[in-house]
Amino acid sequence: MDTTFLPEYLELLVKNWFSWNQSQQYSVELADILAQKNVDKIKNMFDGRLSFGTAGLRAAMGPGFKRMNDLVVVQSAQGLLYYMLSVFGDTLKTSGIIIGYDGRYNSKRFAELTSQVFLRHSIKVYLMNEVCPTPFIAFGIKIYKCCGGVMVTASHNPKEDNGYKVFWKNGAQIISPVDKNIQNSITEHLEPEGVWNTEDIYNNSLLVNPLIDLQKHYNCFVDKMLFPNLDKKNTNIIFTYTPMHGVGYPYIKNVFENAKFNPVIVVEQQKDPNPEFPTVPFPNPEEGKSALKLAIETAENNCSRIILANDPDADRLAVAEHPIGSEGWKIFTGNEVGALLGWWVIHSYKKIHGKTHPKLVVLSSTVSSAILKSMAKIEGIRFEETLTGFKWMGNRADQLSAEGYDVIYAFEESIGYMCGSEVLDKDGISAAVKIAELAIYLEKENSTLSSALELIYKQYGWHLSVNSYFICNDSLTIKKIFESIRQNNNQPNNYPKSILGGRYLIKSVRDMTTGYDSSTIDYKPVLSVSKSSQMITFYFDNGLIATLRTSGTEPKIKYYAELCSDPKNSSDVSRLKSVLNEMVEAIIEEFLKPHENALIFRSN
Repeated sequence: MDTTFLPEYLELLVKNWFSWNQSQQYSVELADILAQKNVDKIKNMFDGRLSFGTAGLRAAMGPGFKRMNDLVVVQSAQGLLYYMLSVFGDTLKTSGIIIGYDGRYNSKRFAELTSQVFLRHSIKVYLMNEVCPTPFIAFGIKIYKCCGGVMVTASHNPKEDNGYKVFWKNGAQIISPVDKNIQNSITEHLEPEGVWNTEDIYNNSLLVNPLIDLQKHYNCFVDKMLFPNLDKKNTNIIFTYTPMHGVGYPYIKNVFENAKFNPVIVVEQQKDPNPEFPTVPFPNPEEGKSALKLAIETAENNCSRIILANDPDADRLAVAEHPIGSEGWKIFTGNEVGALLGWWVIHSYKKIHGKTHPKLVVLSSTVSSAILKSMAKIEGIRFEETLTGFKWMGNRADQLSAEGYDVIYAFEESIGYMCGSEVLDKDGISAAVKIAELAIYLEKENSTLSSALELIYKQYGWHLSVNSYFICNDSLTIKKIFESIRQNNNQPNNYPKSILGGRYLIKSVRDMTTGYDSSTIDYKPVLSVSKSSQMITFYFDNGLIATLRTSGTEPKIKYYAELCSDPKNSSDVSRLKSVLNEMVEAIIEEFLKPHENALIFRSN
């Protein structure tokens, strides 16, 4: 095997990987790549390491330190182990760690390797014996008082990918400085410690399968959040459900039965976990009609007018409705479902407790709709905004709970919802229960989800949003786009002042990558800065808020725009929509320049 054509530092990295790797599959794959002498490809696979982003470690499976494979998983687990020992000491041995996995290729193997790393150090391991939803790990940490948890999943990414999501002792995903400390610990413990044979882990008395017990606890958690005295059996609504070739169906089936709903109609072709995701172009229900095609067919064949769709690890939820008398399906955006669930959680609280109070808290991320903020203002409860990602909302919810607040709801526009604070992460299972419950409640009020959404906007003000993305596989192009926005005429912090030749003026700019905010006295943003990803927000004088950011898990440039109306003046919706669309088109053309930068438009 010839490696002499590689730069010296890269050759050393390849040789190190070969010396430690025990996977025949990835060794053969790397040998083929080396035979092609593709230096750029090898550099992309080896030069650096995977780092914790918005959803932990995530990458394509393959050889190299920047790919998901057995060696990288073992190194990551060892780094996590030694850092946890430095923090928790002997408590880690008795409290242990909880580990789960989805239905992707190698997920179970990666979970077993992680378990072996901890078991070799006499640490208790709660390992699921079957695929499970990601929120079960966040929930299980709190139930069993574990020091942390690991979920092996790449969520809704393409089939070639896998990932490694780490949760801390509070049940939320890790944030700084914990993520950085684990990263440092990984680099200090790179040599595998004899963990490759995972067959013997099932004979270890420290290995516990918690799944049946955990499901019972989860059902109790769901029972407590149900709206009282609502007859969920006596309904004409039939719910169609798809797990999108993922883990969700047995859990949805169980929790719906326990909560006394009628059984869902499942999309048979997508019922079971399948790492090939054969029936969808992308296993992401957020993609809309292209992802929900079979669900719509199943619903129409069964006289069902509501679709519930989880992503493959069941932490997200998409919702569609065929309103009575309508010819087509309404696929709700994440912001719209966020508004519906937010209203329902607050409305339910008022119905049960009589009124709200200032110690109630709702949260959403900075790229999500401001509808929760508007609700909170009118309802007299506290609202907080966090950075993008549930790792921020989960940790902030934990802090607020410790301060005596009652966090009742959080959401993110990318179809992620957290009902209550028992699960400090997005949870597509409990969200499906709450949406189904809401639909039945509305039916008894002679209403629908679509009608309720319109009433919400009339009460709290219209919040019209346009969110989408472009695909860009060239990191240098992405960097060039954002740098050109920051440096008009080569002047730093010289952001655009307007769009469409001055028709719409930009009032202020916040750059979460460089740490600049033109609206604050010291020009520094209130939220934490993250230099690892691009994110710029523009505040226009007509109230439009537009954010451009890179995805933390995929090669995408995302854009988010929202224009709101005052509740007292919300009649001219068509004019609002026209202005929003005009401004979004201008932002895309003037800032992103998709044709000049060869960006790939989202296809639906």
